Amino acid sequence: MNINENGPPPVLARWTGFLLAWVAASGGEHYGRALASVGLTAQQLGVLVLLRDGPMVQARLSERLNVFKPVMVTLVNELEARGLVARRAHPRDRRAVHVHLLPAGTRRIREAERVSERASDEFFAPLTARQRQTFHHLLAKLAGAED
Repeated sequence: MNINENGPPPVLARWTGFLLAWVAASGGEHYGRALASVGLTAQQLGVLVLLRDGPMVQARLSERLNVFKPVMVTLVNELEARGLVARRAHPRDRRAVHVHLLPAGTRRIREAERVSERASDEFFAPLTARQRQTFHHLLAKLAGAED
C-alpha cells in the first residue's frame, strides 16, 4: 500500500497536524485490518503484550494503555472468552483482579507480530529503512516513549 496514492488534498497537506491525522487514520485502518486477520484489535494486542512479563492488575492495564476502566473490562472479557487470558484473584488484595496471559495468548502474540511486520512493510514502503527508523524515533519521542 502506498499512502500517497490517495493522499490528502494539496491545500490541506501544508498543515503538519492535518497530515499527521491523515497518516494516523490511514495507518490505523491498515494495521487494524492486519490484526483482524489474527482476530485481534490493537488494544487487545496491547493487553496481551503487557502481560508477557507476568500477571497484572486489571486497573494497572487500564493505566498503562490509557484505556478507561470499563473499556478494559470489555477487552479482558473478550480475551478471556477466547482463552487468551485468565482472571485470577490477586494473592494479597481481595478487591483486585490479576490478569494472566495463557499459552494461547502467547501464540496469538507471535501471529500478530508476523502480520504486524508485514503490514508495516507495506504501509511504510515509500520510506527508506533509514527514514523508517527516523520516523519511528520521532513518533516515540512525541509519544513520550523515547528510549
